[in-house]
Amino acid sequence: MEQPIIFDLSPPKAEIATPPQSAKPITALIYKLWSAFIAMVREQSFSGLDYENPYHHSRGFEQLCACLTIAGMSLETMRWKLIPFSLNERARQWYTQNVGKVVGDWEELRKKSA
Repeated sequence: MEQPIIFDLSPPKAEIATPPQSAKPITALIYKLWSAFIAMVREQSFSGLDYENPYHHSRGFEQLCACLTIAGMSLETMRWKLIPFSLNERARQWYTQNVGKVVGDWEELRKKSA
């Protein structure tokens, strides 16, 4: 009997919602989002459960992003790069459904979360 290849054993691939391009382009030739900072964002994750407040998550997320500065990258662009790391479960589904509707406008995404 033939051994199955790893691809056959892997879970089906879901559509991945990539962050949209921000209206403010990245002018840096090279940038790096440090894994420790991404871990901090994940620690403050939001799942969209009934007892969680989306306003509090949004405010905390924006405050956390304001602590990191990357030359050549706007704060709004950084938010778009990091927001997927802060969402789980229902919140990630909501993001996937709405991210294409806001055309890279951070404030519009915030309004949809309220």
